[in-house]
Amino acid sequence: MNPSKKLLFALFFICAVSVYADPVKVYIEYEHSNKNSANKMVFKLYKDGDKYKLVRKLSDSPDETGIVTTYIDITERTVVSVTEKDGVKKGLRSAWDDDYVSLFLQYPVFFRGIPPGKAYMSYKKVEGTETVNGKDCDVYQGPVSILQQSSKYYLWDRIMLRSTAPGYETVSTLINEDPAFTADEFTVPADVQF
Repeated sequence: MNPSKKLLFALFFICAVSVYADPVKVYIEYEHSNKNSANKMVFKLYKDGDKYKLVRKLSDSPDETGIVTTYIDITERTVVSVTEKDGVKKGLRSAWDDDYVSLFLQYPVFFRGIPPGKAYMSYKKVEGTETVNGKDCDVYQGPVSILQQSSKYYLWDRIMLRSTAPGYETVSTLINEDPAFTADEFTVPADVQF
């Protein structure tokens, strides 16, 4: 192979890897409010490439002590949800494509790697951008209208920072683009009962 072909091949390979690989490392905290509750649900998103961890309390009650932690590996296409209450950790495993709807109900946030057809990609992109927490976001509008209002999703680099819908709002309150994760941050604990 001549040098110019090698160079073209190398450039193609680098471009292909940059399109499909997801090197983004980020930590985001969110507040989710619902008009039917005086309390806000707080949840956290940890992301390192194609590995995610989502954490929240079992409910929005201030007295709640139970924690739900969900580990997602987009490459392996797996989801493991662990509920910890009273010192006992119980886990459920599922395939990523099968479990996305129930996952979204627990953590109302869109992010990279979501199965096609189950995300904002099927929604209508609104022209222009809006700023959320200092980040330039693309805005998507949901297909269903409730009382002449539809949901809107504000995405920064394909990670949702805010969403609004009739009676609901989710907004990022903290964004750390250089988090320090522990070596086992995305590893399901060994003492989980399945």
